Amino acid sequence: MFQRWFTILMFPAVSVFGFTEPVASRTDGSNILYYSSLHEAIENSNGISYDTPDEIILLSDIVVDKPLTVTDNQHIRLVAGNGNRIITRDSEFLDYPVLWITGENASVTLGSQDMEYTLTIDGAYIIAHSPLVVLNGYDSKLIMYENIIVQNNHNAGKAPVDASYYQNGAGIFVRTFRDNFDRPAEFIMKGGIIRGNEHKSQHSQPMGGGVTVISGIFTMEGGVITNNKAKRTGGGVWISHTSSFRKTGGIIYGKNAPDGYANFSLGYVPTEFSGHAVAVGDMNYTIFAFRDDTVGEKDTLTFTALPGNTGIFGKGEKWHDQYTRVRRNVLIVLLAALFLGSLVFYSIRKKRLLKNRALSSIKNKALPRSKPPALIEAEALLTNRENEILALLLSGKMAKEIAQELHCSVSNVNNHSEKIYRKLNIHSYTELLVKFKG
Repeated sequence: MFQRWFTILMFPAVSVFGFTEPVASRTDGSNILYYSSLHEAIENSNGISYDTPDEIILLSDIVVDKPLTVTDNQHIRLVAGNGNRIITRDSEFLDYPVLWITGENASVTLGSQDMEYTLTIDGAYIIAHSPLVVLNGYDSKLIMYENIIVQNNHNAGKAPVDASYYQNGAGIFVRTFRDNFDRPAEFIMKGGIIRGNEHKSQHSQPMGGGVTVISGIFTMEGGVITNNKAKRTGGGVWISHTSSFRKTGGIIYGKNAPDGYANFSLGYVPTEFSGHAVAVGDMNYTIFAFRDDTVGEKDTLTFTALPGNTGIFGKGEKWHDQYTRVRRNVLIVLLAALFLGSLVFYSIRKKRLLKNRALSSIKNKALPRSKPPALIEAEALLTNRENEILALLLSGKMAKEIAQELHCSVSNVNNHSEKIYRKLNIHSYTELLVKFKG
Protein backbone atom coordinates (compact mmCIF):
# COMPACT_ATOMS: atom_id res chain seq x y z
CA MET A 1 0.00 0.00 0.00
CA PHE A 2 2.89 2.40 0.85
CA GLN A 3 4.56 1.73 -2.48
CA ARG A 4 1.31 2.39 -4.37
CA TRP A 5 0.80 5.75 -2.71
CA PHE A 6 4.46 6.61 -3.17
CA THR A 7 4.06 5.93 -6.89
CA ILE A 8 0.99 8.13 -7.08
CA LEU A 9 2.73 10.99 -5.26
CA MET A 10 5.83 10.71 -7.43
CA PHE A 11 3.82 10.89 -10.69
CA PRO A 12 3.66 14.74 -10.80
CA ALA A 13 7.36 14.98 -9.98
CA VAL A 14 8.28 12.76 -12.92
CA SER A 15 6.38 15.07 -15.27
CA VAL A 16 8.00 18.17 -13.80
CA PHE A 17 11.54 16.89 -14.44
CA GLY A 18 10.83 16.54 -18.14
CA PHE A 19 10.42 12.80 -18.55
CA THR A 20 7.76 11.37 -20.85
CA GLU A 21 4.55 11.30 -18.89
CA PRO A 22 4.14 7.70 -17.69
CA VAL A 23 0.89 5.77 -18.01
CA ALA A 24 1.83 2.97 -15.61
CA SER A 25 4.28 2.02 -12.91
CA ARG A 26 5.44 -1.09 -11.09
CA THR A 27 7.80 -1.85 -8.27
CA ASP A 28 10.93 -3.91 -8.83
CA GLY A 29 12.54 -4.60 -5.49
CA SER A 30 13.14 -1.21 -3.93
CA ASN A 31 12.81 0.63 -7.25
CA ILE A 32 9.66 2.19 -8.69
CA LEU A 33 9.70 1.94 -12.45
CA TYR A 34 7.60 4.11 -14.77
CA TYR A 35 6.40 3.17 -18.26
CA SER A 36 5.11 5.17 -21.18
CA SER A 37 2.99 2.20 -22.31
CA LEU A 38 1.06 -0.47 -20.45
CA HIS A 39 2.39 -3.08 -22.89
CA GLU A 40 5.95 -2.35 -21.75
CA ALA A 41 4.97 -2.59 -18.08
CA ILE A 42 3.38 -6.01 -18.66
CA GLU A 43 6.37 -7.28 -20.65
CA ASN A 44 8.72 -6.42 -17.77
CA SER A 45 6.55 -7.85 -14.99
CA ASN A 46 7.98 -10.61 -12.77
CA GLY A 47 5.15 -11.84 -10.54
CA ILE A 48 5.65 -15.22 -8.87
CA SER A 49 2.10 -16.65 -8.95
CA TYR A 50 -1.50 -15.53 -9.13
CA ASP A 51 -1.38 -15.27 -5.32
CA THR A 52 1.67 -12.97 -5.49
CA PRO A 53 1.35 -11.06 -8.77
CA ASP A 54 3.41 -8.09 -9.94
CA GLU A 55 1.19 -5.05 -9.35
CA ILE A 56 0.97 -2.53 -12.19
CA ILE A 57 -0.60 0.82 -11.35
CA LEU A 58 -2.42 2.70 -14.12
CA LEU A 59 -1.63 6.38 -13.85
CA SER A 60 -3.77 7.60 -16.78
CA ASP A 61 -6.40 6.43 -19.22
CA ILE A 62 -5.10 4.22 -22.03
CA VAL A 63 -6.23 3.58 -25.61
CA VAL A 64 -4.80 0.31 -26.94
CA ASP A 65 -4.17 -0.50 -30.59
CA LYS A 66 -2.76 -4.01 -30.00
CA PRO A 67 -3.47 -6.71 -27.40
CA LEU A 68 -2.20 -6.42 -23.84
CA THR A 69 -0.69 -9.89 -23.97
CA VAL A 70 0.25 -11.94 -20.90
CA THR A 71 2.56 -14.84 -21.77
CA ASP A 72 3.97 -17.94 -20.05
CA ASN A 73 4.39 -17.75 -16.27
CA GLN A 74 3.54 -14.05 -16.09
CA HIS A 75 1.43 -12.98 -13.13
CA ILE A 76 0.21 -9.37 -12.95
CA ARG A 77 -2.32 -7.30 -11.10
CA LEU A 78 -3.81 -4.20 -12.75
CA VAL A 79 -5.07 -1.48 -10.42
CA ALA A 80 -6.27 2.08 -10.91
CA GLY A 81 -4.08 4.73 -9.27
CA ASN A 82 -4.74 8.42 -8.45
CA GLY A 83 -8.25 8.28 -9.99
CA ASN A 84 -10.64 6.17 -12.05
CA ARG A 85 -8.93 4.66 -15.09
CA ILE A 86 -10.17 3.38 -18.47
CA ILE A 87 -8.52 1.04 -20.95
CA THR A 88 -10.29 1.65 -24.27
CA ARG A 89 -10.26 -0.21 -27.58
CA ASP A 90 -8.87 1.90 -30.45
CA SER A 91 -11.24 2.43 -33.38
CA GLU A 92 -8.75 0.73 -35.74
CA PHE A 93 -8.13 -2.20 -33.39
CA LEU A 94 -10.83 -4.73 -34.30
CA ASP A 95 -9.52 -8.28 -34.70
CA TYR A 96 -7.91 -9.03 -31.32
CA PRO A 97 -8.91 -8.81 -27.66
CA VAL A 98 -7.85 -5.85 -25.57
CA LEU A 99 -6.48 -8.13 -22.81
CA TRP A 100 -5.19 -11.54 -23.93
CA ILE A 101 -3.98 -14.07 -21.34
CA THR A 102 -2.44 -16.53 -23.73
CA GLY A 103 0.49 -17.86 -21.69
CA GLU A 104 0.81 -21.18 -19.92
CA ASN A 105 0.44 -20.89 -16.13
CA ALA A 106 -0.20 -17.15 -16.49
CA SER A 107 -2.61 -14.95 -14.54
CA VAL A 108 -4.13 -11.50 -14.51
CA THR A 109 -5.83 -10.06 -11.44
CA LEU A 110 -8.05 -7.08 -12.14
CA GLY A 111 -8.25 -4.85 -9.09
CA SER A 112 -7.85 -5.83 -5.45
CA GLN A 113 -9.95 -6.03 -2.33
CA ASP A 114 -8.88 -2.54 -1.27
CA MET A 115 -8.76 -0.73 -4.64
CA GLU A 116 -10.34 2.67 -4.14
CA TYR A 117 -10.87 3.72 -7.75
CA THR A 118 -12.64 2.10 -10.73
CA LEU A 119 -10.79 0.37 -13.55
CA THR A 120 -12.81 -0.03 -16.77
CA ILE A 121 -12.03 -2.06 -19.87
CA ASP A 122 -14.23 -0.45 -22.52
CA GLY A 123 -15.05 -1.51 -26.05
CA ALA A 124 -16.34 2.00 -26.76
CA TYR A 125 -19.27 0.57 -28.77
CA ILE A 126 -16.89 -0.11 -31.67
CA ILE A 127 -18.09 -2.87 -34.00
CA ALA A 128 -15.14 -5.22 -33.50
CA HIS A 129 -14.40 -8.86 -34.35
CA SER A 130 -13.28 -10.08 -30.95
CA PRO A 131 -14.16 -9.94 -27.24
CA LEU A 132 -12.57 -7.58 -24.74
CA VAL A 133 -10.79 -10.16 -22.58
CA VAL A 134 -9.58 -13.62 -23.64
CA LEU A 135 -8.23 -16.33 -21.34
CA ASN A 136 -6.83 -19.46 -23.01
CA GLY A 137 -3.41 -20.48 -21.68
CA TYR A 138 -2.99 -23.84 -19.93
CA ASP A 139 -3.66 -23.44 -16.18
CA SER A 140 -4.13 -19.70 -16.72
CA LYS A 141 -6.36 -17.59 -14.49
CA LEU A 142 -8.30 -14.34 -14.61
CA ILE A 143 -9.39 -12.95 -11.23
CA MET A 144 -11.78 -10.00 -11.14
CA TYR A 145 -12.56 -7.88 -8.04
CA GLU A 146 -14.97 -5.05 -7.23
CA ASN A 147 -14.58 -1.69 -9.00
CA ILE A 148 -13.77 -3.46 -12.26
CA ILE A 149 -16.04 -2.91 -15.28
CA VAL A 150 -15.87 -4.80 -18.59
CA GLN A 151 -18.30 -3.12 -20.95
CA ASN A 152 -19.60 -1.90 -24.30
CA ASN A 153 -18.02 -4.32 -26.75
CA HIS A 154 -19.85 -5.45 -29.90
CA ASN A 155 -18.49 -8.51 -31.69
CA ALA A 156 -19.80 -8.37 -35.26
CA GLY A 157 -18.41 -11.79 -36.11
CA LYS A 158 -16.40 -11.30 -39.27
CA ALA A 159 -13.42 -13.29 -38.04
CA PRO A 160 -12.21 -16.47 -39.81
CA VAL A 161 -13.48 -19.79 -38.49
CA ASP A 162 -10.04 -20.91 -37.26
CA ALA A 163 -9.76 -17.85 -35.00
CA SER A 164 -12.23 -19.02 -32.33
CA TYR A 165 -9.50 -19.46 -29.71
CA TYR A 166 -9.46 -15.71 -29.25
CA GLN A 167 -12.31 -14.15 -31.21
CA ASN A 168 -15.51 -15.62 -29.79
CA GLY A 169 -17.84 -14.03 -27.23
CA ALA A 170 -18.15 -10.31 -26.52
CA GLY A 171 -17.22 -9.56 -22.91
CA ILE A 172 -14.94 -12.26 -21.46
CA PHE A 173 -14.08 -15.39 -23.45
CA VAL A 174 -12.47 -18.52 -21.93
CA ARG A 175 -11.22 -21.30 -24.16
CA THR A 176 -8.19 -23.36 -23.20
CA PHE A 177 -5.83 -23.95 -26.14
CA ARG A 178 -6.57 -27.25 -27.91
CA ASP A 179 -9.32 -27.86 -25.35
CA ASN A 180 -6.90 -29.33 -22.83
CA PHE A 181 -9.35 -30.53 -20.18
CA ASP A 182 -6.61 -31.58 -17.75
CA ARG A 183 -5.18 -28.05 -17.53
CA PRO A 184 -8.16 -25.73 -18.02
CA ALA A 185 -8.12 -21.95 -17.91
CA GLU A 186 -10.28 -20.46 -15.12
CA PHE A 187 -12.12 -17.16 -14.72
CA ILE A 188 -12.83 -16.29 -11.07
CA MET A 189 -15.30 -13.43 -10.69
CA LYS A 190 -15.22 -12.11 -7.13
CA GLY A 191 -16.90 -8.81 -8.00
CA GLY A 192 -17.20 -6.12 -10.64
CA ILE A 193 -19.60 -5.62 -13.52
CA ILE A 194 -19.81 -7.13 -17.00
CA ARG A 195 -22.34 -5.11 -19.00
CA GLY A 196 -23.43 -3.76 -22.36
CA ASN A 197 -21.59 -6.37 -24.46
CA GLU A 198 -23.18 -7.93 -27.54
CA HIS A 199 -22.15 -11.07 -29.41
CA LYS A 200 -24.11 -10.54 -32.58
CA SER A 201 -22.44 -13.12 -34.80
CA GLN A 202 -19.26 -15.18 -34.84
CA HIS A 203 -19.15 -17.70 -37.68
CA SER A 204 -21.09 -20.68 -36.19
CA GLN A 205 -21.08 -19.75 -32.50
CA PRO A 206 -22.71 -16.40 -31.63
CA MET A 207 -23.35 -17.44 -28.02
CA GLY A 208 -22.56 -15.76 -24.71
CA GLY A 209 -22.86 -11.98 -24.54
CA GLY A 210 -21.29 -11.33 -21.13
CA VAL A 211 -19.19 -14.44 -20.48
CA THR A 212 -18.46 -17.25 -22.94
CA VAL A 213 -16.71 -20.42 -21.72
CA ILE A 214 -16.11 -23.08 -24.37
CA SER A 215 -13.44 -25.14 -22.60
CA GLY A 216 -12.51 -23.95 -19.15
CA ILE A 217 -13.91 -23.08 -15.73
CA PHE A 218 -16.04 -20.14 -14.63
CA THR A 219 -16.32 -19.56 -10.88
CA MET A 220 -18.68 -16.74 -9.93
CA GLU A 221 -18.45 -15.62 -6.29
CA GLY A 222 -19.80 -12.09 -6.71
CA GLY A 223 -20.34 -9.21 -9.09
CA VAL A 224 -23.02 -8.45 -11.64
CA ILE A 225 -23.58 -9.61 -15.23
CA THR A 226 -26.15 -7.31 -16.80
CA ASN A 227 -27.51 -5.90 -20.06
CA ASN A 228 -25.55 -8.20 -22.40
CA LYS A 229 -26.86 -9.85 -25.59
CA ALA A 230 -26.09 -12.95 -27.64
CA LYS A 231 -27.52 -13.79 -31.04
CA ARG A 232 -28.02 -17.48 -30.35
CA THR A 233 -28.20 -18.28 -26.65
CA GLY A 234 -26.72 -17.47 -23.24
CA GLY A 235 -27.33 -13.71 -23.20
CA GLY A 236 -25.52 -13.32 -19.88
CA VAL A 237 -23.42 -16.50 -19.71
CA TRP A 238 -22.79 -19.38 -22.12
CA ILE A 239 -21.11 -22.57 -20.82
CA SER A 240 -20.21 -25.31 -23.29
CA HIS A 241 -20.43 -29.02 -22.52
CA THR A 242 -16.65 -29.20 -22.04
CA SER A 243 -16.60 -26.53 -19.33
CA SER A 244 -17.50 -26.33 -15.66
CA PHE A 245 -19.46 -23.57 -13.94
CA ARG A 246 -20.14 -22.78 -10.31
CA LYS A 247 -22.05 -19.75 -9.06
CA THR A 248 -22.16 -19.13 -5.31
CA GLY A 249 -22.75 -15.36 -5.35
CA GLY A 250 -23.38 -12.37 -7.58
CA ILE A 251 -26.29 -11.65 -9.90
CA ILE A 252 -26.95 -12.69 -13.50
CA TYR A 253 -29.97 -10.70 -14.67
CA GLY A 254 -32.64 -12.41 -16.77
CA LYS A 255 -35.43 -11.24 -19.03
CA ASN A 256 -37.63 -10.45 -16.01
CA ALA A 257 -35.19 -7.74 -14.85
CA PRO A 258 -36.00 -4.02 -15.13
CA ASP A 259 -35.25 -2.17 -18.35
CA GLY A 260 -31.54 -1.66 -18.84
CA TYR A 261 -30.56 -4.63 -16.64
CA ALA A 262 -31.82 -7.74 -18.44
CA ASN A 263 -29.51 -10.01 -20.42
CA PHE A 264 -31.07 -11.25 -23.65
CA SER A 265 -30.77 -14.03 -26.17
CA LEU A 266 -31.77 -12.49 -29.48
CA GLY A 267 -33.59 -15.63 -30.60
CA TYR A 268 -31.56 -16.94 -33.52
CA VAL A 269 -32.33 -20.44 -32.26
CA PRO A 270 -35.82 -21.57 -31.17
CA THR A 271 -37.11 -19.63 -28.20
CA GLU A 272 -37.20 -22.73 -26.00
CA PHE A 273 -33.39 -22.69 -26.16
CA SER A 274 -33.03 -19.04 -25.21
CA GLY A 275 -31.17 -18.98 -21.89
CA HIS A 276 -31.44 -15.21 -21.45
CA ALA A 277 -29.51 -15.28 -18.15
CA VAL A 278 -27.36 -18.41 -18.50
CA ALA A 279 -27.28 -21.50 -20.71
CA VAL A 280 -25.29 -24.73 -20.76
CA GLY A 281 -25.08 -26.91 -23.86
CA ASP A 282 -22.95 -28.50 -26.56
CA MET A 283 -21.53 -27.00 -29.71
CA ASN A 284 -24.47 -28.28 -31.78
CA TYR A 285 -26.79 -25.95 -29.84
CA THR A 286 -28.44 -28.80 -27.97
CA ILE A 287 -29.15 -27.04 -24.72
CA PHE A 288 -28.78 -29.16 -21.62
CA ALA A 289 -30.13 -26.53 -19.25
CA PHE A 290 -30.81 -22.81 -19.01
CA ARG A 291 -32.19 -19.98 -16.91
CA ASP A 292 -34.28 -17.20 -18.46
CA ASP A 293 -35.11 -15.51 -15.17
CA THR A 294 -32.72 -13.55 -12.98
CA VAL A 295 -30.26 -15.70 -11.02
CA GLY A 296 -30.10 -13.91 -7.69
CA GLU A 297 -27.34 -13.37 -5.15
CA LYS A 298 -28.34 -16.40 -3.10
CA ASP A 299 -29.06 -18.72 -6.05
CA THR A 300 -26.50 -21.47 -6.53
CA LEU A 301 -25.87 -23.00 -9.95
CA THR A 302 -23.44 -25.81 -10.67
CA PHE A 303 -22.41 -27.69 -13.79
CA THR A 304 -19.45 -30.07 -13.90
CA ALA A 305 -18.34 -31.23 -17.33
CA LEU A 306 -17.82 -34.95 -17.94
CA PRO A 307 -16.37 -36.89 -20.89
CA GLY A 308 -18.79 -37.77 -23.64
CA ASN A 309 -20.44 -34.35 -23.98
CA THR A 310 -22.33 -34.74 -20.73
CA GLY A 311 -22.22 -33.13 -17.34
CA ILE A 312 -23.61 -33.07 -13.81
CA PHE A 313 -25.86 -30.29 -12.54
CA GLY A 314 -26.18 -29.26 -8.93
CA LYS A 315 -28.71 -31.37 -7.08
CA GLY A 316 -31.88 -29.48 -6.23
CA GLU A 317 -30.80 -26.34 -8.09
CA LYS A 318 -33.26 -24.47 -10.27
CA TRP A 319 -32.38 -25.32 -13.87
CA HIS A 320 -34.68 -25.66 -16.86
CA ASP A 321 -33.98 -28.07 -19.71
CA GLN A 322 -34.92 -27.98 -23.38
CA TYR A 323 -38.15 -29.83 -22.65
CA THR A 324 -39.32 -27.46 -19.92
CA ARG A 325 -41.38 -25.29 -22.24
CA VAL A 326 -42.65 -28.33 -24.14
CA ARG A 327 -43.90 -29.86 -20.91
CA ARG A 328 -45.30 -26.53 -19.79
CA ASN A 329 -47.08 -25.99 -23.12
CA VAL A 330 -48.49 -29.52 -23.05
CA LEU A 331 -49.71 -28.91 -19.50
CA ILE A 332 -51.31 -25.62 -20.56
CA VAL A 333 -53.06 -27.34 -23.48
CA LEU A 334 -54.28 -30.15 -21.21
CA LEU A 335 -55.53 -27.70 -18.60
CA ALA A 336 -57.24 -25.63 -21.29
CA ALA A 337 -58.86 -28.77 -22.74
CA LEU A 338 -59.94 -29.83 -19.26
CA PHE A 339 -61.39 -26.38 -18.59
CA LEU A 340 -63.29 -26.30 -21.91
CA GLY A 341 -64.46 -29.87 -21.39
CA SER A 342 -65.72 -28.92 -17.94
CA LEU A 343 -67.62 -25.96 -19.39
CA VAL A 344 -69.23 -28.18 -22.06
CA PHE A 345 -70.08 -30.86 -19.49
CA TYR A 346 -71.54 -28.25 -17.13
CA SER A 347 -73.59 -26.70 -19.94
CA ILE A 348 -75.02 -30.07 -21.07
CA ARG A 349 -75.73 -31.11 -17.49
CA LYS A 350 -77.47 -27.80 -16.76
CA LYS A 351 -79.70 -28.16 -19.82
CA ARG A 352 -80.64 -31.70 -18.79
CA LEU A 353 -81.43 -30.60 -15.24
CA LEU A 354 -83.66 -27.79 -16.51
CA LYS A 355 -85.42 -30.16 -18.89
CA ASN A 356 -85.98 -32.76 -16.16
CA ARG A 357 -87.29 -30.11 -13.80
CA ALA A 358 -89.73 -28.92 -16.45
CA LEU A 359 -90.96 -32.47 -17.11
CA SER A 360 -91.25 -33.17 -13.39
CA SER A 361 -93.21 -29.98 -12.91
CA ILE A 362 -95.59 -30.97 -15.66
CA LYS A 363 -96.02 -34.47 -14.26
CA ASN A 364 -96.47 -33.35 -10.68
CA LYS A 365 -98.81 -30.50 -11.45
CA ALA A 366 -102.38 -31.63 -10.62
CA LEU A 367 -104.83 -30.97 -13.37
CA PRO A 368 -107.80 -28.95 -12.11
CA ARG A 369 -110.94 -31.05 -11.67
CA SER A 370 -114.10 -29.76 -13.27
CA LYS A 371 -116.66 -28.64 -10.72
CA PRO A 372 -120.09 -30.27 -10.61
CA PRO A 373 -122.80 -27.99 -12.05
CA ALA A 374 -124.62 -28.03 -8.68
CA LEU A 375 -121.53 -26.64 -6.94
CA ILE A 376 -121.13 -23.92 -9.53
CA GLU A 377 -124.74 -22.88 -9.01
CA ALA A 378 -124.32 -23.00 -5.21
CA GLU A 379 -121.20 -20.78 -5.29
CA ALA A 380 -123.19 -18.14 -7.18
CA LEU A 381 -125.62 -17.91 -4.28
CA LEU A 382 -122.98 -17.48 -1.58
CA THR A 383 -120.68 -14.68 -0.43
CA ASN A 384 -116.87 -14.96 -0.72
CA ARG A 385 -116.57 -15.86 2.94
CA GLU A 386 -119.28 -18.46 2.65
CA ASN A 387 -117.59 -19.98 -0.39
CA GLU A 388 -114.31 -20.23 1.59
CA ILE A 389 -116.12 -22.06 4.40
CA LEU A 390 -117.97 -24.28 1.90
CA ALA A 391 -114.68 -25.34 0.30
CA LEU A 392 -113.21 -26.19 3.68
CA LEU A 393 -116.32 -28.13 4.70
CA LEU A 394 -116.13 -30.15 1.46
CA SER A 395 -112.43 -30.85 2.18
CA GLY A 396 -113.50 -32.62 5.36
CA LYS A 397 -112.46 -30.06 7.95
CA MET A 398 -114.45 -29.49 11.13
CA ALA A 399 -115.65 -26.10 12.46
CA LYS A 400 -112.72 -25.77 14.90
CA GLU A 401 -110.14 -26.42 12.15
CA ILE A 402 -111.84 -23.98 9.83
CA ALA A 403 -111.87 -21.31 12.56
CA GLN A 404 -108.10 -21.77 13.09
CA GLU A 405 -107.35 -21.55 9.38
CA LEU A 406 -109.52 -18.49 8.80
CA HIS A 407 -108.51 -16.88 12.13
CA CYS A 408 -112.06 -16.46 13.40
CA SER A 409 -114.22 -17.92 16.13
CA VAL A 410 -116.00 -21.27 16.00
CA SER A 411 -119.37 -19.52 16.49
CA ASN A 412 -118.61 -17.35 13.48
CA VAL A 413 -117.98 -20.48 11.41
CA ASN A 414 -121.20 -22.08 12.68
CA ASN A 415 -123.20 -18.96 11.80
CA HIS A 416 -121.85 -18.97 8.23
CA SER A 417 -122.48 -22.70 7.97
CA GLU A 418 -126.17 -22.24 8.93
CA LYS A 419 -126.53 -19.53 6.28
CA ILE A 420 -124.94 -21.86 3.71
CA TYR A 421 -127.32 -24.70 4.60
CA ARG A 422 -130.33 -22.39 4.47
CA LYS A 423 -129.38 -20.82 1.10
CA LEU A 424 -128.67 -24.23 -0.45
CA ASN A 425 -131.71 -25.88 1.18
CA ILE A 426 -129.50 -28.43 2.96
CA HIS A 427 -130.26 -29.82 6.39
CA SER A 428 -127.06 -31.67 7.40
CA TYR A 429 -123.34 -32.05 6.76
CA THR A 430 -123.89 -35.49 5.26
CA GLU A 431 -126.41 -34.15 2.78
CA LEU A 432 -123.87 -31.41 1.87
CA LEU A 433 -121.21 -34.00 1.01
CA VAL A 434 -123.62 -36.19 -0.95
CA LYS A 435 -124.95 -33.28 -3.01
CA PHE A 436 -121.58 -31.75 -4.02
CA LYS A 437 -119.07 -34.65 -3.82
CA GLY A 438 -121.27 -37.57 -4.74
